[in-house]
Amino acid sequence: MSDKPTTPSWRELFEKTVDLGLGAALLTKEAAGRLVDDLVKRGTMTKEDGQKLVSQMLEKGKQQKEKMDTLVHQAIERMVARGDLARQSALEQLERRVKALEEELKGRPSPPGGDCL
Repeated sequence: MSDKPTTPSWRELFEKTVDLGLGAALLTKEAAGRLVDDLVKRGTMTKEDGQKLVSQMLEKGKQQKEKMDTLVHQAIERMVARGDLARQSALEQLERRVKALEEELKGRPSPPGGDCL
């Protein structure tokens, strides 16, 4: 068994980079293509491997973006719940109910002794 560290492969470096966070989610097709083109020019990988890697990077980025969207949505839901804030849809529903009640009251005769509104 050797204590000498081994040099990680490009795939291991990529996986570690992606696992660090949003790297793949922010990766564009052009940026991934440039990275792979550079690796192909250096002779580190074949063109076919490069195309597979670009596809993998973009898919991983899509998955991370979806995961991040879900996490952000959940965080917002928790903040709204904790803040005791009304949703826009609930406010709109209440406005419709108040308007309907006002319309209903307009059609009724006023009670003796004054206006109820």
